[in-house]
Amino acid sequence: MDDLIIRSFLMFILLCFFLVLTRHISTSRSNNRNGLKGSKTKAEKNIVLVEGVRTPFLVSGSDYKDILAHDLARGALQGLLKRTGCPKDAVDYIVFGTVIQEVKTSNIAREAALGAGFSDKIPAHTVTMACISSNQSITSAMGILASGGADAVIAGGVETMSDVPIRVNRSLRKILLSLNKAKTMGARLGLLSSIRPKHFAPE
Repeated sequence: MDDLIIRSFLMFILLCFFLVLTRHISTSRSNNRNGLKGSKTKAEKNIVLVEGVRTPFLVSGSDYKDILAHDLARGALQGLLKRTGCPKDAVDYIVFGTVIQEVKTSNIAREAALGAGFSDKIPAHTVTMACISSNQSITSAMGILASGGADAVIAGGVETMSDVPIRVNRSLRKILLSLNKAKTMGARLGLLSSIRPKHFAPE
């Protein structure tokens, strides 16, 4: 893997969290058409970027090797709250982008939010869109704000290359699933005896 690819992977470790607030602006417009006067009031939302934080860039397999992705996200969330002084209950929604999802923490936004001390009543969801996942999370946050679904949203992205989920061979998965359903010891032993070295080749 060349340096360019490694650097692009390191970019995934970046955690940019944006606390976005909205304020309502009322404008009045007067139109003169055919000698008739009319006024129109339009409520517009001004979406504001308040602050951003990130964790340090590190080479994969180094100081972050024992830290899971949602732990990185949790630390960034806590850092954001500390920097802004924003109370947790002022946040209406949390959205994250990620590429390589861990089965145990498929909704990494939710896991990070709970770990950072946010209420379980604050909704959170995770988006994935390859290398622009974090950008998509910001776009999603803006959509939530623009539609009036929230007044304050935290958006960001998280990735770690220090603990990439490695899938076992599909043929081995089939054996293991069958093993789980086997009723007798003989059936279990028969399945176990069918396992060969080729079954351990990762997909």
